[in-house]
Amino acid sequence: MQDVSARRYLALWLPFLSADRWMAASVESAEAPPADAPIVFIEKQRGMLRLAALSPRVMAMGLAPGIALANARAIWPDLVTVEHDPVADARWLAHIADACERYTPATAIDPPDAVLLDITGCAHLLGGEAAMIAAIEEDFDRLHLRCALASTPEAALALARHAVTHMQDEAAAVRRLPVAALRLDGVVETALRRAGLVTIGDLADRPTAPLGARFGDAAA
Repeated sequence: MQDVSARRYLALWLPFLSADRWMAASVESAEAPPADAPIVFIEKQRGMLRLAALSPRVMAMGLAPGIALANARAIWPDLVTVEHDPVADARWLAHIADACERYTPATAIDPPDAVLLDITGCAHLLGGEAAMIAAIEEDFDRLHLRCALASTPEAALALARHAVTHMQDEAAAVRRLPVAALRLDGVVETALRRAGLVTIGDLADRPTAPLGARFGDAAA
């Protein structure tokens, strides 16, 4: 029997938040494009238009945020461009968090694309954690959503965003995550990878003092 007093957190990651929000708004306005439309959300960065967010189809073709629009169009001329609206995305993320209050009163957003639920003592009311996740996935079945459970908020969010496969052993799953899951400064992250420290487990196996001296306290 699960200890209902143990802290439990459920993270909901929405990797295509911009595309899902835009598609939902298009459906409501009766102007919905095809579900597999090659949509990119663009904004001006470093003096040129770049991809800020993508639809699933575009991501599957190998494009990524940060690419210049001109370069993306050289690969895929038929891209559908939409102006990126991070304010609207933030409002929609908050709306999703509010909708999750039916499962727990303790919800929070983790910008730019995740919602965190403290489900401590709540899951058993819906038949357990698996049943709660199934209910959430059914409620948000029109969204691209990935869920992850953990005993800390940070682990739940990292597993939702970065875990490739589900593992029952939380500690082992966290060790397999890439160092990007720590959300370090980009320069530090690159330096860690160049030093051969690719996963959180690689970091955990090293003495903390030398890591802190070389890469800063955040990596220790």
